[in-house]
Amino acid sequence: MKLPAWLKALFKKETYLKEDGSLDVRKLLLRTFLLMLFIFGMYFIGLRYYRLAGWDQNVVVQQFIENFGVHGVAIYVFIVDLFVLPLSVDLMWPFVMEWHPALAILVMGASSVAGAFCAYLFGRLVGLMPIFRKWVLKQSGTHTEQIITKYGIWAIVISGLTPLPFSTICTVAGILELKAHHFLLASLIRFPRMAIYYLIFTGLINIG
Repeated sequence: MKLPAWLKALFKKETYLKEDGSLDVRKLLLRTFLLMLFIFGMYFIGLRYYRLAGWDQNVVVQQFIENFGVHGVAIYVFIVDLFVLPLSVDLMWPFVMEWHPALAILVMGASSVAGAFCAYLFGRLVGLMPIFRKWVLKQSGTHTEQIITKYGIWAIVISGLTPLPFSTICTVAGILELKAHHFLLASLIRFPRMAIYYLIFTGLINIG
């Protein structure tokens, strides 16, 4: 099935920027809203199907916790925010809903910040090697470098809350040598981000 041109343009990375190199805030907010709708919609549909099938949610969650627990969730989130992967940290929410809210937010947030900072350190290392620096910047797209150059640490804050590629921006931030303490401070936005998503997922469960 061929996707409409407007749909392709909506999710094309380059269209995050206007012609003058600034972020298209309106389009970015729209994409954030649509992405959240998609994630929560898929979760809600899955939850409804799960219950209609008569599966015991508590048993499945308990089995996951026994097999992987806090360490499994932490490692998954860390890896997703360290490497550029077609995965989302939000896939873990169904498995942490039974946890205390503070524990879920702390584990998800801390693991995300740790992964982001390691991506930043990797970027600093890559920045010392001209050949790899050039290749990574090329692969990340000129828009990523432009966003960080223009917005600095605010690019980290924005990407931590929106569909902008978080791990990619963290790596490029290291290559462009943003100050480490500024980067670390900005990456703490992942904690309120996790708190917001936790509240939304909790609401979906109650609705379901």
